[in-house]
Amino acid sequence: MSGLVVGSNPTGPTITELIMAFVYMLKGQNGRHYLGATEDLEARIKRHQSGMVHSTRRLGLPLDLIAFREYPVMREALAIEKMLKGWKNPTKARLFLEQG
Repeated sequence: MSGLVVGSNPTGPTITELIMAFVYMLKGQNGRHYLGATEDLEARIKRHQSGMVHSTRRLGLPLDLIAFREYPVMREALAIEKMLKGWKNPTKARLFLEQG
């Protein structure tokens, strides 16, 4: 039996590299936007809608999913999320996500 833990095979992809990921944009009742990344878009949106996510409570419910884009791995989604947040322009970020 190999001494490697699941997902640590140096010759192949790790488990997290096999899971699809999403970058998404929400719009709150107050008109402000939120950008995030997740591997389970449906579950994450439900969590936002429940009011349990501190960073989106301030936007006001209901939250609308206005754009999202799928990526092959989470690290790529996180890099895109960081890039889009750096733009500080929700319209431009939304257009980028919708082009996917």
